[in-house]
Amino acid sequence: MITIAGCQINEYEQKIYEDLAPYDWDKIYLSFQEEMTMFSNAVHLVKHTPVEKMPVIAGCEPAQYVPVLKIIERIYDSIERLEQVPTQPLRAPGGETPINAEVQGFAKTQGIDLVGFTTLENAWVFPFSDHWTYPQRYQPITDNHVICLGMEMSHDVFHSDHWPDLETLCEAMQTYAKLGEAVEKITEFIRGLGYKARGHHPYAGDFLYSAHAVKAGLGQLGAHGLVLTKKYGPRQRFAAITTNAPIRITKPRDLGVDALCTQCMRCVKTCPMKALPPFKVRWRGTLKWKINSKLCWPYFTANNGCGLCLIVCPWNKKDAWYHRIAAEGVKLSGLFRWSLLKIDDLFYWRKASTNPQRNVPKPKAGPMSFASMLEVLGKERLDKKPS
Repeated sequence: MITIAGCQINEYEQKIYEDLAPYDWDKIYLSFQEEMTMFSNAVHLVKHTPVEKMPVIAGCEPAQYVPVLKIIERIYDSIERLEQVPTQPLRAPGGETPINAEVQGFAKTQGIDLVGFTTLENAWVFPFSDHWTYPQRYQPITDNHVICLGMEMSHDVFHSDHWPDLETLCEAMQTYAKLGEAVEKITEFIRGLGYKARGHHPYAGDFLYSAHAVKAGLGQLGAHGLVLTKKYGPRQRFAAITTNAPIRITKPRDLGVDALCTQCMRCVKTCPMKALPPFKVRWRGTLKWKINSKLCWPYFTANNGCGLCLIVCPWNKKDAWYHRIAAEGVKLSGLFRWSLLKIDDLFYWRKASTNPQRNVPKPKAGPMSFASMLEVLGKERLDKKPS
């Protein structure tokens, strides 16, 4: 029996492979039914109920949680707008110049610096089911070109001296809202060029954005199951646009992530639920880092969206010159990576409040955790029409 990062391999193999059964999509969609009911009810409350008549959630007064519900309202309104069918005339595709530069330039004006271009992988598209429960309506994807878009989450909130709390939850949801609204504008921009374009909201994915972001060369999958990019590390959210516009494909890149993660394992050691195996597993024909969602999800919903694996990642640094040098250097040699990690441990991680060696209490379910909201808002749709 081998021990990696303080974890026995056999124990991890048993836990992780419990999660590797063939997908039952009906079961997967239905497993999110409570969450989708909760968010729909949150939007209904904020649109139709005076603040003084809203419920108290686990001791949290309406005035405290309404700002979060307002963000959720923005997300759902954006999803609804993205579902509307455009009516503008289209040019016939064929032989035109790729629109990469135009899209990248316009995306930057919308606060997006991560843009990649690839083709759709059908194996990464969620199939139709009568039990579809995601926020948006199911719509078949008709175009094969994918524009991947990534937006930064604030390092001032997501850093190693910050436990998951209401501020981290708000920042994550705010990024979903801002990125979704940016997707709307970029989609309209592409349509204005005369091409078909369908925006896919970051909070309502109907295919795997992160996998396509890796395929488009924006980053690589880390041991925590998150995409690591050179610019922001794990600190971004992804969305996508499918289009028939001509694009120049951007290819996958080796950023040295695998080698760094194998030497680091900080996220593996920190995860309170031991949901991150210290090795790759073969998942649907691909060898990859794989989160055990059965272990992760209950803690995630009870602790403000968690994000500890993101917070403690040594690649999670501000986009400064020293971070860019380190991001370039991790693929050079094992000695360079070892030195970087030692320096990070000494000057950054030793002082971090999230360092498990400091015995800081783990976060507990807060008043605005998903688990608390589910108890109050997750049972029956408030906007349900009488039969």
